[in-house]
Amino acid sequence: MSDDRWRTRLRWVVVHPDRPQVLLARRDGALDLPEVERPGQLWTADPTEVLPALRELLGADALLLDCLDQHEDPAARVQRATLLAVPREAPALPQGMAWVGRDGLAGGQTEDAAVAARVVEALERGPGRDGGQPWAARGWFGEAERWLRATMERLGRPVTGTVRQARVWRLSCVLRAPTGGGEVWFKANTTSPLFVNEGVVMGALAGLFPGQVPAPLAVEPERGWMVLADFGEEVGWEAPLEVVAEVARTYARIQVKATGHVGRLLDAGCRDRRLERLAAQARAWLAAVEATADLPGIDAATWLSPDEEAGLRAAVPRLQARCAELAGHAVPPSIVHGDLHLSNVARGPVGYLFFDWTDACVAHPFLDLATIRRGTAFTDAVCEDELRERLREAYLPEWASFEPPGRLARAWELAAPLGALHQAVSYRSLATQAPMDPHMAQSTAFWLRRVLALA
Repeated sequence: MSDDRWRTRLRWVVVHPDRPQVLLARRDGALDLPEVERPGQLWTADPTEVLPALRELLGADALLLDCLDQHEDPAARVQRATLLAVPREAPALPQGMAWVGRDGLAGGQTEDAAVAARVVEALERGPGRDGGQPWAARGWFGEAERWLRATMERLGRPVTGTVRQARVWRLSCVLRAPTGGGEVWFKANTTSPLFVNEGVVMGALAGLFPGQVPAPLAVEPERGWMVLADFGEEVGWEAPLEVVAEVARTYARIQVKATGHVGRLLDAGCRDRRLERLAAQARAWLAAVEATADLPGIDAATWLSPDEEAGLRAAVPRLQARCAELAGHAVPPSIVHGDLHLSNVARGPVGYLFFDWTDACVAHPFLDLATIRRGTAFTDAVCEDELRERLREAYLPEWASFEPPGRLARAWELAAPLGALHQAVSYRSLATQAPMDPHMAQSTAFWLRRVLALA
Protein backbone atom coordinates (compact mmCIF):
# COMPACT_ATOMS: atom_id res chain seq x y z
CA MET A 1 0.00 0.00 0.00
CA SER A 2 2.04 2.95 -1.20
CA ASP A 3 -0.40 5.64 -2.32
CA ASP A 4 1.25 8.71 -0.78
CA ARG A 5 -1.91 10.76 -1.25
CA TRP A 6 -3.25 8.89 1.74
CA ARG A 7 -2.18 9.61 5.30
CA THR A 8 -2.21 7.29 8.28
CA ARG A 9 -2.73 8.61 11.80
CA LEU A 10 -1.53 6.21 14.46
CA ARG A 11 -2.76 6.75 17.99
CA TRP A 12 -0.69 4.78 20.48
CA VAL A 13 -1.82 3.19 23.73
CA VAL A 14 1.56 2.39 25.25
CA VAL A 15 1.31 0.30 28.42
CA HIS A 16 3.97 0.06 31.12
CA PRO A 17 5.94 -3.22 30.98
CA ASP A 18 5.05 -4.11 34.58
CA ARG A 19 2.49 -1.73 36.11
CA PRO A 20 -1.17 -1.02 35.17
CA GLN A 21 -0.33 2.32 33.59
CA VAL A 22 -0.57 3.97 30.19
CA LEU A 23 1.75 6.57 28.66
CA LEU A 24 -0.02 9.93 28.27
CA ALA A 25 0.91 13.48 27.42
CA ARG A 26 -0.57 16.39 29.35
CA ARG A 27 -1.54 19.20 27.02
CA ASP A 28 -3.55 22.23 28.12
CA GLY A 29 -4.77 20.36 31.15
CA ALA A 30 -6.00 17.36 29.11
CA LEU A 31 -4.64 13.81 28.95
CA ASP A 32 -3.79 12.75 25.39
CA LEU A 33 -2.52 9.54 23.87
CA PRO A 34 0.61 9.95 21.71
CA GLU A 35 -0.22 10.26 18.03
CA VAL A 36 1.91 10.28 14.89
CA GLU A 37 1.12 10.69 11.21
CA ARG A 38 2.75 8.92 8.30
CA PRO A 39 2.29 9.24 4.52
CA GLY A 40 0.41 6.52 2.67
CA GLN A 41 -1.63 3.64 4.03
CA LEU A 42 -0.05 1.19 6.46
CA TRP A 43 -0.91 -2.40 7.20
CA THR A 44 -1.35 -2.22 10.94
CA ALA A 45 -0.63 -5.95 11.37
CA ASP A 46 2.93 -5.44 10.14
CA PRO A 47 5.19 -4.30 12.99
CA THR A 48 7.89 -3.27 10.54
CA GLU A 49 5.49 -0.68 9.10
CA VAL A 50 4.11 0.81 12.31
CA LEU A 51 6.71 0.34 15.05
CA PRO A 52 9.38 2.66 13.60
CA ALA A 53 7.06 5.59 14.28
CA LEU A 54 6.70 4.53 17.91
CA ARG A 55 10.44 3.93 18.24
CA GLU A 56 11.05 7.53 17.13
CA LEU A 57 8.54 8.73 19.71
CA LEU A 58 9.89 6.70 22.65
CA GLY A 59 13.53 6.46 21.74
CA ALA A 60 13.25 2.77 22.63
CA ASP A 61 12.25 -0.55 21.10
CA ALA A 62 8.67 -1.75 21.59
CA LEU A 63 6.34 -4.66 20.84
CA LEU A 64 3.04 -4.38 18.99
CA LEU A 65 0.26 -6.08 20.97
CA ASP A 66 -3.01 -5.35 19.19
CA CYS A 67 -5.02 -3.04 16.97
CA LEU A 68 -7.83 -1.64 19.12
CA ASP A 69 -9.59 0.27 16.38
CA GLN A 70 -9.09 1.27 12.78
CA HIS A 71 -11.10 2.80 10.00
CA GLU A 72 -10.63 4.58 6.70
CA ASP A 73 -12.06 7.82 5.35
CA PRO A 74 -11.76 7.48 1.54
CA ALA A 75 -13.07 10.98 0.92
CA ALA A 76 -10.36 12.54 3.09
CA ARG A 77 -7.84 9.79 2.22
CA VAL A 78 -7.09 9.26 5.88
CA GLN A 79 -6.56 5.96 7.65
CA ARG A 80 -6.83 6.03 11.44
CA ALA A 81 -5.76 3.31 13.84
CA THR A 82 -5.41 2.94 17.60
CA LEU A 83 -2.60 0.51 18.40
CA LEU A 84 -1.66 -1.16 21.67
CA ALA A 85 2.06 -1.53 22.39
CA VAL A 86 4.53 -2.12 25.22
CA PRO A 87 8.21 -1.11 25.44
CA ARG A 88 10.58 -4.05 25.71
CA GLU A 89 11.96 -2.22 28.74
CA ALA A 90 10.62 0.87 30.52
CA PRO A 91 12.28 3.78 28.64
CA ALA A 92 13.37 7.19 29.80
CA LEU A 93 10.22 9.16 29.04
CA PRO A 94 10.07 11.91 26.44
CA GLN A 95 9.50 15.37 27.84
CA GLY A 96 5.86 16.11 28.67
CA MET A 97 4.85 12.46 28.98
CA ALA A 98 4.11 10.38 32.06
CA TRP A 99 2.90 6.93 33.09
CA VAL A 100 -0.67 7.33 34.34
CA GLY A 101 -2.75 4.80 36.25
CA ARG A 102 -6.29 4.59 37.58
CA ASP A 103 -5.97 7.55 39.96
CA GLY A 104 -4.58 9.90 37.33
CA LEU A 105 -7.39 9.00 34.91
CA ALA A 106 -10.24 9.55 37.35
CA GLY A 107 -12.60 12.15 35.99
CA GLY A 108 -10.97 12.35 32.55
CA GLN A 109 -13.48 13.61 30.01
CA THR A 110 -11.67 13.15 26.70
CA GLU A 111 -11.96 10.18 24.37
CA ASP A 112 -8.24 9.49 24.86
CA ALA A 113 -8.69 9.37 28.63
CA ALA A 114 -11.62 6.96 28.22
CA VAL A 115 -9.57 4.65 25.98
CA ALA A 116 -6.67 4.74 28.45
CA ALA A 117 -9.00 4.01 31.37
CA ARG A 118 -10.40 0.91 29.63
CA VAL A 119 -6.89 -0.38 28.96
CA VAL A 120 -5.78 0.25 32.57
CA GLU A 121 -8.87 -1.60 33.80
CA ALA A 122 -8.00 -4.57 31.55
CA LEU A 123 -4.42 -4.53 32.87
CA GLU A 124 -5.71 -4.65 36.44
CA ARG A 125 -7.92 -7.65 35.62
CA GLY A 126 -4.94 -9.52 34.23
CA PRO A 127 -4.33 -11.45 30.98
CA GLY A 128 -6.97 -13.76 29.56
CA ARG A 129 -9.94 -11.88 31.03
CA ASP A 130 -10.58 -9.27 28.39
CA GLY A 131 -11.50 -11.48 25.41
CA GLY A 132 -8.36 -10.48 23.51
CA GLN A 133 -5.82 -12.73 21.87
CA PRO A 134 -3.11 -14.31 24.05
CA TRP A 135 -0.34 -12.36 22.30
CA ALA A 136 -2.02 -9.05 23.28
CA ALA A 137 -0.94 -9.70 26.90
CA ARG A 138 2.26 -8.02 28.02
CA GLY A 139 4.09 -11.18 29.12
CA TRP A 140 3.14 -13.38 26.18
CA PHE A 141 6.03 -12.43 23.89
CA GLY A 142 8.59 -13.27 26.58
CA GLU A 143 7.00 -16.66 27.17
CA ALA A 144 6.88 -17.44 23.44
CA GLU A 145 10.48 -16.32 22.98
CA ARG A 146 11.69 -18.53 25.82
CA TRP A 147 9.87 -21.53 24.32
CA LEU A 148 11.27 -20.78 20.87
CA ARG A 149 14.84 -20.43 22.13
CA ALA A 150 14.63 -23.60 24.25
CA THR A 151 13.07 -25.55 21.38
CA MET A 152 15.68 -24.50 18.85
CA GLU A 153 18.45 -25.27 21.36
CA ARG A 154 17.09 -28.84 21.71
CA LEU A 155 16.99 -29.16 17.93
CA GLY A 156 20.65 -28.16 17.65
CA ARG A 157 19.85 -24.86 15.91
CA PRO A 158 20.09 -22.27 18.68
CA VAL A 159 18.71 -18.78 18.10
CA THR A 160 21.66 -16.46 17.46
CA GLY A 161 20.07 -13.01 17.62
CA THR A 162 17.03 -10.91 18.41
CA VAL A 163 13.57 -12.45 18.01
CA ARG A 164 11.42 -10.00 16.01
CA GLN A 165 7.72 -9.66 15.37
CA ALA A 166 6.71 -10.24 11.74
CA ARG A 167 2.90 -10.04 11.99
CA VAL A 168 0.51 -9.23 14.81
CA TRP A 169 -3.25 -9.16 14.33
CA ARG A 170 -6.40 -10.77 15.65
CA LEU A 171 -5.91 -13.94 13.59
CA SER A 172 -2.27 -14.81 14.26
CA CYS A 173 1.08 -13.73 15.61
CA VAL A 174 4.24 -14.51 13.63
CA LEU A 175 7.79 -14.09 14.95
CA ARG A 176 11.09 -14.54 13.12
CA ALA A 177 14.46 -15.46 14.57
CA PRO A 178 17.96 -16.03 13.19
CA THR A 179 19.75 -19.33 13.79
CA GLY A 180 23.03 -20.81 12.61
CA GLY A 181 21.02 -22.82 10.09
CA GLY A 182 19.02 -19.89 8.71
CA GLU A 183 15.94 -18.02 9.86
CA VAL A 184 13.01 -19.76 11.52
CA TRP A 185 9.41 -18.61 11.85
CA PHE A 186 7.22 -19.02 14.91
CA LYS A 187 3.44 -18.85 14.44
CA ALA A 188 0.49 -18.83 16.83
CA ASN A 189 -3.08 -18.82 15.53
CA THR A 190 -6.36 -17.70 16.99
CA THR A 191 -9.05 -20.23 17.81
CA SER A 192 -11.89 -19.97 15.32
CA PRO A 193 -14.77 -22.24 14.30
CA LEU A 194 -13.27 -22.66 10.83
CA PHE A 195 -9.55 -22.57 11.68
CA VAL A 196 -7.47 -25.70 12.27
CA ASN A 197 -4.62 -26.43 14.65
CA GLU A 198 -2.21 -25.54 11.88
CA GLY A 199 0.95 -27.17 13.19
CA VAL A 200 -0.80 -30.51 13.66
CA VAL A 201 -2.48 -30.36 10.25
CA MET A 202 0.72 -29.30 8.48
CA GLY A 203 2.56 -32.20 10.07
CA ALA A 204 0.00 -34.60 8.60
CA LEU A 205 0.05 -32.90 5.19
CA ALA A 206 3.85 -32.89 5.09
CA GLY A 207 3.76 -36.64 5.70
CA LEU A 208 1.44 -37.10 2.74
CA PHE A 209 3.13 -34.54 0.46
CA PRO A 210 6.82 -34.30 1.39
CA GLY A 211 8.59 -31.43 -0.32
CA GLN A 212 5.26 -29.78 -1.20
CA VAL A 213 4.00 -28.87 2.29
CA PRO A 214 6.66 -27.70 4.78
CA ALA A 215 6.95 -29.88 7.87
CA PRO A 216 7.04 -27.94 11.15
CA LEU A 217 10.32 -28.15 13.04
CA ALA A 218 8.35 -28.20 16.29
CA VAL A 219 4.71 -28.00 17.40
CA GLU A 220 3.14 -27.11 20.73
CA PRO A 221 -0.43 -28.30 20.01
CA GLU A 222 -2.03 -27.20 23.28
CA ARG A 223 -1.22 -23.55 22.60
CA GLY A 224 -1.39 -23.74 18.82
CA TRP A 225 2.30 -22.86 18.38
CA MET A 226 4.66 -24.09 15.69
CA VAL A 227 8.08 -23.35 14.23
CA LEU A 228 8.90 -23.54 10.54
CA ALA A 229 12.20 -23.28 8.73
CA ASP A 230 12.46 -20.48 6.20
CA PHE A 231 11.33 -21.91 2.89
CA GLY A 232 12.38 -19.31 0.40
CA GLU A 233 10.85 -16.82 -1.95
CA GLU A 234 7.08 -16.48 -2.38
CA VAL A 235 5.69 -16.82 -5.88
CA GLY A 236 3.87 -13.51 -5.32
CA TRP A 237 0.83 -11.78 -6.74
CA GLU A 238 2.45 -10.63 -10.00
CA ALA A 239 3.74 -14.00 -11.16
CA PRO A 240 3.49 -14.52 -14.94
CA LEU A 241 0.59 -16.60 -16.20
CA GLU A 242 2.80 -19.58 -17.04
CA VAL A 243 3.92 -19.74 -13.40
CA VAL A 244 0.32 -19.48 -12.20
CA ALA A 245 -0.53 -22.39 -14.47
CA GLU A 246 2.35 -24.45 -13.08
CA VAL A 247 1.19 -23.75 -9.52
CA ALA A 248 -2.38 -24.82 -10.37
CA ARG A 249 -1.17 -28.00 -12.07
CA THR A 250 1.06 -28.91 -9.13
CA TYR A 251 -1.70 -28.24 -6.64
CA ALA A 252 -4.21 -30.33 -8.62
CA ARG A 253 -1.85 -33.31 -8.34
CA ILE A 254 -1.74 -32.86 -4.57
CA GLN A 255 -5.53 -32.78 -4.44
CA VAL A 256 -5.89 -35.84 -6.66
CA LYS A 257 -3.59 -37.78 -4.35
CA ALA A 258 -5.45 -36.47 -1.29
CA THR A 259 -8.78 -37.92 -2.46
CA GLY A 260 -7.56 -41.27 -1.15
CA HIS A 261 -6.81 -39.88 2.33
CA VAL A 262 -9.98 -38.01 3.34
CA GLY A 263 -10.33 -39.95 6.59
CA ARG A 264 -6.74 -39.21 7.51
CA LEU A 265 -7.22 -35.51 6.74
CA LEU A 266 -10.31 -35.29 8.94
CA ASP A 267 -8.56 -37.19 11.73
CA ALA A 268 -5.69 -34.69 11.55
CA GLY A 269 -8.13 -31.85 12.20
CA CYS A 270 -9.12 -30.55 8.76
CA ARG A 271 -12.62 -29.08 8.90
CA ASP A 272 -15.46 -30.89 7.15
CA ARG A 273 -16.86 -28.38 4.63
CA ARG A 274 -18.27 -30.68 1.98
CA LEU A 275 -21.02 -29.61 -0.38
CA GLU A 276 -23.96 -30.62 1.80
CA ARG A 277 -22.65 -28.27 4.50
CA LEU A 278 -22.19 -25.45 2.00
CA ALA A 279 -25.77 -25.90 0.81
CA ALA A 280 -27.00 -25.77 4.40
CA GLN A 281 -24.99 -22.60 5.03
CA ALA A 282 -26.47 -20.98 1.94
CA ARG A 283 -29.96 -21.77 3.16
CA ALA A 284 -29.38 -20.69 6.77
CA TRP A 285 -27.34 -17.54 6.14
CA LEU A 286 -28.22 -16.03 2.78
CA ALA A 287 -31.94 -16.15 3.52
CA ALA A 288 -31.21 -13.57 6.25
CA VAL A 289 -28.02 -12.04 4.83
CA GLU A 290 -29.04 -8.54 5.92
CA ALA A 291 -28.38 -9.60 9.52
CA THR A 292 -24.67 -9.76 8.72
CA ALA A 293 -24.71 -5.98 8.35
CA ASP A 294 -24.88 -5.88 12.16
CA LEU A 295 -21.49 -7.59 12.55
CA PRO A 296 -18.84 -5.43 14.22
CA GLY A 297 -16.61 -3.62 11.75
CA ILE A 298 -19.07 -3.58 8.85
CA ASP A 299 -19.29 -0.19 7.18
CA ALA A 300 -22.67 0.56 5.64
CA ALA A 301 -20.88 2.35 2.80
CA THR A 302 -19.09 -0.84 1.70
CA TRP A 303 -21.76 -3.39 2.63
CA LEU A 304 -24.33 -4.78 0.20
CA SER A 305 -27.17 -2.69 -1.06
CA PRO A 306 -30.76 -3.81 -0.37
CA ASP A 307 -31.00 -4.94 -4.00
CA GLU A 308 -27.85 -7.05 -3.62
CA GLU A 309 -29.16 -8.61 -0.43
CA ALA A 310 -32.43 -9.43 -2.20
CA GLY A 311 -30.47 -10.91 -5.11
CA LEU A 312 -28.60 -13.23 -2.74
CA ARG A 313 -31.80 -14.38 -1.07
CA ALA A 314 -33.27 -15.13 -4.49
CA ALA A 315 -30.11 -17.05 -5.47
CA VAL A 316 -30.34 -19.55 -2.61
CA PRO A 317 -32.31 -22.22 -4.54
CA ARG A 318 -29.94 -21.94 -7.51
CA LEU A 319 -26.89 -22.25 -5.26
CA GLN A 320 -28.34 -25.29 -3.53
CA ALA A 321 -29.11 -26.84 -6.91
CA ARG A 322 -25.51 -26.26 -7.97
CA CYS A 323 -24.29 -27.99 -4.80
CA ALA A 324 -26.52 -30.98 -5.53
CA GLU A 325 -25.48 -31.22 -9.18
CA LEU A 326 -21.77 -30.85 -8.38
CA ALA A 327 -22.05 -33.54 -5.69
CA GLY A 328 -23.41 -35.85 -8.40
CA HIS A 329 -20.14 -35.65 -10.35
CA ALA A 330 -17.45 -38.25 -9.84
CA VAL A 331 -14.79 -35.79 -8.61
CA PRO A 332 -14.60 -36.67 -4.90
CA PRO A 333 -13.95 -34.45 -1.87
CA SER A 334 -10.32 -33.66 -1.21
CA ILE A 335 -8.03 -31.28 0.61
CA VAL A 336 -8.95 -27.61 0.20
CA HIS A 337 -6.40 -25.02 1.28
CA GLY A 338 -9.01 -22.31 1.72
CA ASP A 339 -6.69 -19.35 1.07
CA LEU A 340 -4.82 -20.50 -2.00
CA HIS A 341 -3.22 -17.37 -3.40
CA LEU A 342 0.21 -16.81 -4.86
CA SER A 343 1.72 -15.36 -1.69
CA ASN A 344 0.93 -18.61 0.12
CA VAL A 345 3.10 -20.52 -2.34
CA ALA A 346 6.90 -20.56 -2.30
CA ARG A 347 9.58 -21.86 -4.61
CA GLY A 348 11.11 -24.75 -2.69
CA PRO A 349 14.22 -26.76 -3.56
CA VAL A 350 12.21 -29.49 -5.33
CA GLY A 351 9.21 -27.50 -6.58
CA TYR A 352 6.37 -25.42 -5.21
CA LEU A 353 5.67 -25.36 -1.48
CA PHE A 354 2.16 -24.62 -0.21
CA PHE A 355 1.92 -23.03 3.24
CA ASP A 356 -0.46 -21.11 5.56
CA TRP A 357 -3.01 -23.90 6.10
CA THR A 358 -5.16 -22.27 8.78
CA ASP A 359 -8.31 -22.71 6.62
CA ALA A 360 -7.56 -26.32 5.67
CA CYS A 361 -10.67 -28.43 5.13
CA VAL A 362 -12.18 -31.33 3.23
CA ALA A 363 -14.47 -29.99 0.52
CA HIS A 364 -14.97 -30.11 -3.23
CA PRO A 365 -11.46 -29.52 -4.61
CA PHE A 366 -12.54 -27.11 -7.35
CA LEU A 367 -13.61 -24.53 -4.72
CA ASP A 368 -9.94 -23.73 -4.07
CA LEU A 369 -9.45 -22.06 -7.44
CA ALA A 370 -11.54 -19.06 -6.40
CA THR A 371 -8.65 -17.34 -4.63
CA ILE A 372 -5.89 -17.80 -7.21
CA ARG A 373 -5.47 -14.42 -8.82
CA ARG A 374 -2.87 -11.98 -10.05
CA GLY A 375 -2.53 -8.31 -9.20
CA THR A 376 -5.19 -6.83 -11.50
CA ALA A 377 -7.46 -9.86 -11.78
CA PHE A 378 -11.03 -9.38 -10.49
CA THR A 379 -10.82 -5.67 -11.32
CA ASP A 380 -10.04 -6.11 -15.01
CA ALA A 381 -12.53 -8.42 -16.74
CA VAL A 382 -10.11 -9.26 -19.59
CA CYS A 383 -7.35 -10.23 -17.15
CA GLU A 384 -9.77 -12.30 -15.10
CA ASP A 385 -11.10 -14.18 -18.12
CA GLU A 386 -7.58 -14.92 -19.35
CA LEU A 387 -6.50 -16.08 -15.90
CA ARG A 388 -9.47 -18.40 -15.45
CA GLU A 389 -8.91 -19.91 -18.88
CA ARG A 390 -5.25 -20.61 -18.12
CA LEU A 391 -6.18 -22.09 -14.76
CA ARG A 392 -8.82 -24.31 -16.36
CA GLU A 393 -6.38 -25.55 -19.02
CA ALA A 394 -3.73 -26.38 -16.42
CA TYR A 395 -5.95 -27.73 -13.66
CA LEU A 396 -8.74 -29.81 -15.20
CA PRO A 397 -6.63 -32.35 -17.16
CA GLU A 398 -5.19 -33.60 -13.87
CA TRP A 399 -8.68 -34.88 -13.00
CA ALA A 400 -9.12 -36.85 -16.24
CA SER A 401 -9.21 -40.19 -14.43
CA PHE A 402 -12.48 -39.19 -12.71
CA GLU A 403 -14.57 -37.64 -15.50
CA PRO A 404 -14.48 -37.00 -19.25
CA PRO A 405 -13.57 -33.45 -20.38
CA GLY A 406 -17.15 -32.28 -20.88
CA ARG A 407 -18.20 -33.33 -17.40
CA LEU A 408 -15.10 -31.71 -15.88
CA ALA A 409 -15.88 -28.48 -17.70
CA ARG A 410 -19.42 -28.54 -16.31
CA ALA A 411 -18.11 -29.17 -12.78
CA TRP A 412 -15.75 -26.22 -13.22
CA GLU A 413 -18.69 -23.96 -14.12
CA LEU A 414 -20.78 -25.21 -11.21
CA ALA A 415 -17.97 -24.61 -8.73
CA ALA A 416 -17.29 -20.96 -9.62
CA PRO A 417 -20.00 -19.27 -7.48
CA LEU A 418 -19.72 -22.00 -4.85
CA GLY A 419 -16.03 -21.20 -4.39
CA ALA A 420 -17.00 -17.57 -3.81
CA LEU A 421 -19.68 -18.65 -1.32
CA HIS A 422 -17.14 -20.82 0.52
CA GLN A 423 -14.93 -17.72 0.89
CA ALA A 424 -17.82 -15.54 2.03
CA VAL A 425 -18.63 -18.03 4.78
CA SER A 426 -14.98 -18.06 5.85
CA TYR A 427 -14.70 -14.28 5.99
CA ARG A 428 -17.98 -13.90 7.83
CA SER A 429 -16.56 -16.20 10.51
CA LEU A 430 -13.32 -14.17 10.61
CA ALA A 431 -15.22 -10.88 10.85
CA THR A 432 -16.60 -12.08 14.16
CA GLN A 433 -13.06 -12.98 15.32
CA ALA A 434 -11.43 -9.70 14.24
CA PRO A 435 -14.14 -7.07 14.65
CA MET A 436 -11.61 -4.23 14.68
CA ASP A 437 -10.23 -5.17 11.27
CA PRO A 438 -12.52 -3.65 8.61
CA HIS A 439 -10.90 -5.73 5.89
CA MET A 440 -12.61 -8.92 7.13
CA ALA A 441 -16.06 -7.37 6.81
CA GLN A 442 -15.13 -5.79 3.49
CA SER A 443 -13.90 -9.15 2.22
CA THR A 444 -17.19 -10.77 3.26
CA ALA A 445 -19.02 -8.23 1.11
CA PHE A 446 -16.54 -8.71 -1.75
CA TRP A 447 -17.10 -12.46 -1.88
CA LEU A 448 -20.86 -12.14 -1.62
CA ARG A 449 -20.77 -9.84 -4.63
CA ARG A 450 -18.69 -12.47 -6.41
CA VAL A 451 -21.42 -15.02 -5.64
CA LEU A 452 -23.97 -12.71 -7.27
CA ALA A 453 -21.78 -12.07 -10.29
CA LEU A 454 -21.06 -15.76 -10.90
CA ALA A 455 -24.40 -17.29 -9.97
